Amino acid sequence: MRKIIAVLGYGTKSPQSTFTYPADTINAGYASSIIKAGALPMLIPSTLDEETIRSTVERIDAILIPGGGDICPSLYGEEEREYTLSPNKDNDLFQMKAIEEALRLGKPILGICRGLQVLNVFFGGTLYQDIGKERQKSLRHSHLDIPEGYAHSISITEGSFLYEAVKEKKMEVNSLHHQGIKTLGAGLAATAESPDGLVEAIENRENRIMAVQWHPEALVMKGDGKALGIFKFFISLLE
Repeated sequence: MRKIIAVLGYGTKSPQSTFTYPADTINAGYASSIIKAGALPMLIPSTLDEETIRSTVERIDAILIPGGGDICPSLYGEEEREYTLSPNKDNDLFQMKAIEEALRLGKPILGICRGLQVLNVFFGGTLYQDIGKERQKSLRHSHLDIPEGYAHSISITEGSFLYEAVKEKKMEVNSLHHQGIKTLGAGLAATAESPDGLVEAIENRENRIMAVQWHPEALVMKGDGKALGIFKFFISLLE
């Protein structure tokens, strides 16, 4: 039977919707990548009902924390600055509760872009609220104009989950984020970095957690085999 990967919802209003209430959806890239890698995607809608979160996580095999907006800075001990974009604290708390339940139940976790950042904050780490404004001599990391295009290379730690997934010490990635890891959360290992030294991947082997700062699901859509390898490797952790 195929494993079920639950993608955590984001609870935002769809720009295409005529309704005023939020809409939870699964980005086609996540769903397609999960299916191509041999598992089944499922959406967990954003909610603060702890019993709903607990019961849902009990029924699936792993969770995927997707990309999205900025995390509320109060969750990592900072004041919100003018360049932090539309944080949604309720959704942050929902995703952190889902992480807590996945850890309690021993379910693997994959984080993508914002998902990496949520995991880092969950484990006590902090973020740059804007890389370009808070970090000296940084690359431009927000390339929203080329979501499926390569922006820069990354160096990968040999022996890490990511290395096992792509079998390379270097690879090209896209880059759609303006925030990133400032201090690493407790129990996490940084396993890849960009040429300017920004953390691009993290893991916790004991809890079968892996996360990347770029968007492999967008690269899967253009036929990138290494990007698909990330999803295939993650699904192998479910066995």
